[in-house]
Amino acid sequence: MEQWSNSAAGSSQLDRALDILELLAQSPSPQGLTGIAEHVRGPKATVHRLLATLQARGYATQDPLTGRYRAGIRCFELGSLWARQLDLRTIAAPHTARLNELTGETVHLAVYDDGDVVYIEKIESRHPVVAKSDLGRRCPAAHVATGRALLAFQPRAEIERVLSGPLPAYTQRSVTRAPELDALLDQVRRDGYAINHSSYREGVGGVAAPIRDYTGSPVASVGICLPEQRFGADRFDALRQATVDAAIAISAALGGPAAPVLARPAVKAR
Repeated sequence: MEQWSNSAAGSSQLDRALDILELLAQSPSPQGLTGIAEHVRGPKATVHRLLATLQARGYATQDPLTGRYRAGIRCFELGSLWARQLDLRTIAAPHTARLNELTGETVHLAVYDDGDVVYIEKIESRHPVVAKSDLGRRCPAAHVATGRALLAFQPRAEIERVLSGPLPAYTQRSVTRAPELDALLDQVRRDGYAINHSSYREGVGGVAAPIRDYTGSPVASVGICLPEQRFGADRFDALRQATVDAAIAISAALGGPAAPVLARPAVKAR
């Protein structure tokens, strides 16, 4: 009974925090503590603690002169990310479908998040033997093609942060040394695409390219994931070109650069 009580209390507090957040987001002017507490029908002390948490996370901000609260910048960021990803999936859909049709391989649409990439769209390979992956899956950007295609174009401070952190060995071909990864990312920037040969999962490879929006900045990547036995030299050029073409087409649909990236011979990927 005590566990149920704690769970119910936690749910109640979450509901109240969301009520506060919705009030602040919908209010045309900053709100005072008393008014907020009355609106959500909660004790002022509890509401004050919830506001402090929202403020610490960037979802609320307090005017130092009046003490009143308004929605924080994080609300805008979160809404913008949701809208961008929703639009991105819709806009990318015909191009990812064509990439899947041309290659017959699993296609991923991914976004970068804190050293990882998250798959926000996936079209399964039509082959009986496939490299399994899950929609919503988070993978280390340093070790997968979709991640390398985005990590390479992050601000230098973010790249340095990843380079200074742990680089685990998932397979014998994982890149675990910062200078080697840094050189690999430099190669990605020169080539305009990224590759992976069993650096995250044994026997699984991939190629990916960055997608740019109207600002010219990479906002996502598109790539294919496939068993190494179908990723040999006989198919590499065609798979790479189809992937780069898909990235360019999606970029153009987002108002970004439509010029192809001239690929140069890449260093041997690990």
